[in-house]
Amino acid sequence: MLFHIIVGFILPWVLGLYLFRNQTRLFIIFYPIGSTVSFLINEIGFTYFWEMGNVFAPIWYDLGLYPIACCLFICSIHFKKMSTLPTFLVFTLGTNFLELLIVLLGKLEYRNGWNIYWSAVSYLLAYLIVYGYYQLVRAYFSFNTRVH
Repeated sequence: MLFHIIVGFILPWVLGLYLFRNQTRLFIIFYPIGSTVSFLINEIGFTYFWEMGNVFAPIWYDLGLYPIACCLFICSIHFKKMSTLPTFLVFTLGTNFLELLIVLLGKLEYRNGWNIYWSAVSYLLAYLIVYGYYQLVRAYFSFNTRVH
């Protein structure tokens, strides 16, 4: 469980605090959707397709790694002006690679035909949902200014 707390929550929040400090509005807008998408996908996944051995382990990822990765994803597109398609590719493969490491370390186990390729599809779906939300937010709000 300590592994999941460190990898899924503490390490991502080092970056999360930086993002919160420097891109507060973006963080406040996109952290909740990232967390919600993570809870949704993990609820389905842990019910049918994978397990971590401890029922509480996924919450550290749902509140740490995944929503902060979503904020960083949007920050990369919006502020760094990275091309959308390569950004999807980098974030999907990067998150998938991290999951592969967790599987190889024996901290996550697949079942019912799930594999690393389906994980990539689930990450791509998550980033697509967040990107769709970004497009919606961008159409109605501005979050270019820094809020203290």
